[in-house]
Amino acid sequence: MAEASRRVPAGASAPAPGLSSDKGSTRIPSLDGLRAASILIVLITHATYSNGSPVRPSWVEDTYAHCGVGIFFILSGFLITTLLLRERKNTGTVDLKQFYIRRAYRILPVAYLFLIVMTLLYHATMTTGDLLWAYTYLSSYAPHTPWVFNHLWSLSVEEQFYLLWPLAVILGPKAQRRFAWATIIISPICRYAFTKAGYIGGVFRYFPSVADFVATGCLLALYQPQLEKYRESFKWKGFPLIWAATISVPALGYLVMRDPQSYGLGHLPEMFGYSATTIFNFGIALCIQNAILTRPRVLNWRPVVWLGALSYSLYIWQMPFFNPHVHSWMTLFPVNVALALCAAAASFYGFEQPFLRLRAHREKSRLREMPMEEVAVASD
Repeated sequence: MAEASRRVPAGASAPAPGLSSDKGSTRIPSLDGLRAASILIVLITHATYSNGSPVRPSWVEDTYAHCGVGIFFILSGFLITTLLLRERKNTGTVDLKQFYIRRAYRILPVAYLFLIVMTLLYHATMTTGDLLWAYTYLSSYAPHTPWVFNHLWSLSVEEQFYLLWPLAVILGPKAQRRFAWATIIISPICRYAFTKAGYIGGVFRYFPSVADFVATGCLLALYQPQLEKYRESFKWKGFPLIWAATISVPALGYLVMRDPQSYGLGHLPEMFGYSATTIFNFGIALCIQNAILTRPRVLNWRPVVWLGALSYSLYIWQMPFFNPHVHSWMTLFPVNVALALCAAAASFYGFEQPFLRLRAHREKSRLREMPMEEVAVASD
């Protein structure tokens, strides 16, 4: 679920191709706001499992929680691909070693701090297998997951994707597009196959079933030059209708799949149900493009931007506070929401940010040691 840095320092990242950033700023507009919306969807769902919650879990919350994580995936694919394309354009290749080092600085410190703390607190209720799945980033395949590790499947999926995706970027535009489109075609087939085989967990967590979320974000970055031609169309005042239609797709897909034969339309309802995720993904990609270009006030309001910046730490640390199996004042709604925010803020300012500063310092030191000609190319 974690994504690339929100800022694009020289030599490390850049605004999306075809998208201009604010003068004097390298922040891509609205993306933190979209992260905030995504993490709120996840929090609202998990809060329904809390002791004292006025709302109990239902298919609505569970369906949209998965979509909230999916939006994170799409944003991540978009940003990571933007950075990789910039690097390949400037240097002719992608430095895989440096990519994975930057990724490690971004993801691993907070994730492993969380894992260590949860292991110390809950080791008595965890098996060796639970720990191995979590610590090796293979949670998406775990047959059983403790509540506090139940969200780590998304990090597992992301890192599996980014083991492969930079290689496609290195191979050039044709390989990039073929890989992304193949993923988007194969994932719905996998969801269908896992559903028919009774592997429901595989539908929502296995890498082959959900990789198309990330691949859709990659395509959004890859097609920026083409989308630039339709800049004014993405500023259409009626675009909120696209947002509304996109948001309605998961609910419609769920309702249709409850009894697809009752509509008397043959296999059409079932086909829509299995393709609903794909439709949602492309709709969100269009909405991201619209949000970047139109910069809605609510998505760029300072408190919302702050929450978006906090989203990775908040996603990592929120689970123990919403644990329905622990009856404590710390898991009682709405106290648990405030505690989750406090834990996330402590993690963000006390752990995540220091490691990102360390990464930036390391990058500057690396550039200073490079020949001047290479520095000029890397920081172009």
